[in-house]
Amino acid sequence: MRWSDPLWTTASWLLGHLLPKDGRLYVFGGRQYGGNTSPVFEGAAARGLRAVWLTARPEILASGRPGVVHTRSWRGLWLAARARGVVLTHSLGDFGPLRLPSRRTRVLNLWHGMPIKRISTADPRFHTRSYAKGNLREMARFECMFATSPAMAELFAQTFRLPVERVHLTGQPRTDVLFHPPPPDFLARYAPALPPHTRRILYCPTWREGAPVRLFPFEDHDPAALEAHLEALDAVLLVRTHPNDPGRLKARGGRVVPMQGDVAPEVTDVLPHMHALITDYSSVYYDFLMLDRPTVFLPYDLAEYAEAPGFYLPFEDILSGPTPDTFAGFVAALTQALDAPEDFAAERARVRALVYSQVDDRATERVLDVLASPPTPTGAPRG
Repeated sequence: MRWSDPLWTTASWLLGHLLPKDGRLYVFGGRQYGGNTSPVFEGAAARGLRAVWLTARPEILASGRPGVVHTRSWRGLWLAARARGVVLTHSLGDFGPLRLPSRRTRVLNLWHGMPIKRISTADPRFHTRSYAKGNLREMARFECMFATSPAMAELFAQTFRLPVERVHLTGQPRTDVLFHPPPPDFLARYAPALPPHTRRILYCPTWREGAPVRLFPFEDHDPAALEAHLEALDAVLLVRTHPNDPGRLKARGGRVVPMQGDVAPEVTDVLPHMHALITDYSSVYYDFLMLDRPTVFLPYDLAEYAEAPGFYLPFEDILSGPTPDTFAGFVAALTQALDAPEDFAAERARVRALVYSQVDDRATERVLDVLASPPTPTGAPRG
């Protein structure tokens, strides 16, 4: 139907207020199919819930998955208006142009990772953002959020202005796959094929606002020497930057190769096939902790990053591996990570205990328990 977006918005706003809600119906969405929402979406039917994925993204609509519905359709309009709840990882804007305006509609935000850096209202620059007021209005509609430990629940409660008892300690559904990993199909997507190897290292730096990441940030970086060292270690190094980061790896080497979304859409799916991680401040580090495998840190702009956006916890308190600042130190750290993975095990256990109350594959089930339960009273709107 060729309505303009304002007509879709108006119609969904009116119907959302007028129509009764279906107590079993939940709509799901996200900026991609995956993350914390897809496992819950796929498990909802077994709990007697009706799940629909609303999207306008062509790649998701073309996937052929059951329950995927176009937001710009009569069916999408009707389902959005009738939904008992909406489950998301970012914002209600992901369902645009449809609106889910009724206060009778539960808004359950699974978020998209346990953050290391300060986000949303905790970011010192938040109130200068053009979207700040809109974000605050949306936060006031959150019935609840989901975290991995009491420490992480406190951070979410402060950031999203929720009572801490409305942050459920479920874990993250997307990490359940770490305990039942899919086969490493991503390896077959490389052409030409990767060189023979028995060990893999993932390099996954965080995104920086206004500046590209500096990969291998050493004055004495030697790409040829790194290739030779990886060959000696029988390893490949897979580089994955944020999709919006202009600093991504531009050229493939022999054993240093990019691994973006075209190769591995979900980074969590490939973590079990990695023997070590390189990062700076990416929350993928917290996910990797569940596997109890070594991490090498390259926090080359630590002082600047600590100012803005800043860290929730002092960076030194969450470190569990070396922080080399020379190329020689870096290759030594890679050797240690692969040949002596038991090193820094005590530090990993300490941070893991802070971040996770449960290290298991039942996060999805615990989230579904919340969806199947009566709504949590939200009280007065929060500003």
